[in-house]
Amino acid sequence: MLKWLSRLGGWVDRSIRRLWGAIRRFFWPHPESSIWRLLLPYATLLGALAVAFIIGGAAWEVTNSNAFCGLVCHTMPPEYISYLNSPHSRVKCVECHIGRATIATQFTRKAHDISHVIKYLGAGYETPIYVKGLRPAQEICERCHTPSKFSANSQTVIKHYDAERNNALTETYLAFKTGGGTHREGLGKGIHWHIENDIEYIFTDDKNLQLEIPWVKVTYAETGKTEIFTDSEVDLPPDFVEKNQENLRQMDCVTCHNRNSHEFMSPDQALDDAMARNVISPEIPYFKQNAVAVMAREYPTMGHALSAVEGLKNYYKANWPEYYAANQTTVDQAVEHVKTLYHQMVYPTMEVSWTTHPNNAEHKNWPGCFRCHDGKHLNEQQESIRIECNLCHTIPTKAPADGSTAYMPLTEPFEPPSHVDSNWIARHRFAFDSTCEGCHDVTNPGGADDSSFCANSACHATEWKFAGFDATRILALVNTLPEGLPTYPDAALTWNDLVGPIVAARCVACHGGTAGLYLDSYAGAMAGGNLGPAIVLGNADGSLLVQLQREGHPNSLPANELDWITQWINAGAPES
Repeated sequence: MLKWLSRLGGWVDRSIRRLWGAIRRFFWPHPESSIWRLLLPYATLLGALAVAFIIGGAAWEVTNSNAFCGLVCHTMPPEYISYLNSPHSRVKCVECHIGRATIATQFTRKAHDISHVIKYLGAGYETPIYVKGLRPAQEICERCHTPSKFSANSQTVIKHYDAERNNALTETYLAFKTGGGTHREGLGKGIHWHIENDIEYIFTDDKNLQLEIPWVKVTYAETGKTEIFTDSEVDLPPDFVEKNQENLRQMDCVTCHNRNSHEFMSPDQALDDAMARNVISPEIPYFKQNAVAVMAREYPTMGHALSAVEGLKNYYKANWPEYYAANQTTVDQAVEHVKTLYHQMVYPTMEVSWTTHPNNAEHKNWPGCFRCHDGKHLNEQQESIRIECNLCHTIPTKAPADGSTAYMPLTEPFEPPSHVDSNWIARHRFAFDSTCEGCHDVTNPGGADDSSFCANSACHATEWKFAGFDATRILALVNTLPEGLPTYPDAALTWNDLVGPIVAARCVACHGGTAGLYLDSYAGAMAGGNLGPAIVLGNADGSLLVQLQREGHPNSLPANELDWITQWINAGAPES
């Protein structure tokens, strides 16, 4: 064994000596050699450098290409496919993830990505993947989208196909108040007001999501004044800011526009979009309802999911045989497109779907704007961060069911002082009275049939689950007795002395006939309405008036007022 190792060592030594000798003779030829022989080493070095430069440049370009970023690593298809379908599909990945800088700076940033390769090889990557190390918005977004630009209002038509009503189409019209600019130019308003003013916030949940923001600090550009707003539903300790410095962020473009390049639509959104473009025919009976039911399920593999989608063809063949026979191509094309949509929104191996990556530029399916503008973030003066519907866009207007034209105001509507109150949206359901008729059609107030301004289905037919209208502190602020109304026990527990005046102020604006109920008189209250007796003498628990209030009536009475009325009913509901 030792003899073999000795021979091997000798062979290696001789080989190295021969190689070094050849290199030395090549690069340091005899001084009396020809001029070409003397220049050959230098030409070889220059050639090698040129080849290395070309190969290095080509490698740099390849590794900076979108295809390399999205296809080489098997963990990237969710981001890459969504990127190809985004408004930024012609912006290179490295523009945002590496940023514009000198080659040296870009190289050092790119070298950091070696850690991703190591994790990839060792299967140490997370699922789902969230962005890390994105360059600041000032270095990426604002290279193209200058913050000083002012954008005029932009009209949008939102088309929604009702799954339960056989793909019935509703169109909602609104104009987004993008705004922007600076206060020095008389601008600095609209949605992009957030760019002009310095806003800091602290989140308390996962740093990849940032859906829970209980603390917000605003420094106004025009005055330099600073305000702090905190979530009234969260009890923050005195040292909250000090202990959460690692979660303190400066608001920028990506705080809201976090999915502009990588959005994962929900089945409802994707099908609405496809039907609006007629890629999927809205004429296929209950297609959206059936497609959503299939797409919303969880499947172990993509193969199982696509097989379930394929089953829609058999469903229509079995349940709508005449329609399917006459429209097979239309149905089959729709099913194939659903497969494509599913491929774009669900990635089982990476545990990615529309449920894993929130879109903060909305406030219906995700908290988005309502992370701060939820109506329950209050400052020291008990003023909330404004939540008015017409703050960032006009009040949504539905297209009339009779096919007539929907109208939107072209100018900013007049707002009385009461509407400028930062708590107005939470308060207006309790402050409704006859004065509203001076500006609004108040037919069917609180309804959702679009018969009037106060029956707007875009407002009242949607559950705004992330808004804080019913937060305890907010209700205490806005649901209060108007000045001059009687209170108990100062007033007697009778209709004439206590209950009647309260009901007149709180309820008669609607229930002066709505649902057949007339609460403008004692006799009307005793008679009840279309749903039956509103008041059962001696039995408050059995009275519809009390039952509906406890269940969450749109115009809920304060707890003390409801308690007085409950006592009054249990006492036999005396008139005087």
